[in-house]
Amino acid sequence: LGGVFINGRPLPNHIRLKIVEMAASGVRPCVISRQLRVSHGCVSKILNRYQETGSIRPGVIGGSKPKVATPEVEARIEEMKKMNPGIFSWEIREKLIKFSKGSSDQAV
Repeated sequence: LGGVFINGRPLPNHIRLKIVEMAASGVRPCVISRQLRVSHGCVSKILNRYQETGSIRPGVIGGSKPKVATPEVEARIEEMKKMNPGIFSWEIREKLIKFSKGSSDQAV
């Protein structure tokens, strides 16, 4: 397309605003894409987000993943660390997997 934008990075706000303004004045997305040298998918995504939220701001990149360990699992990990301070994370993982398989068999 010949644009000077970096893949994987948010489009600058002034370009986002221009996309929304052009669409509001009746310009078709494929024409916006060609004129601003932005992919058609990018234009569509920005216009969809604008319709849904009223915002032209980019979405959040990255961020931390939510914790998945339950308090019971955390307690078992602490117990294993106390019993064996030099234990490796992969050993803890294996023991937790074995324990969870054993407890699910008992529940049946």
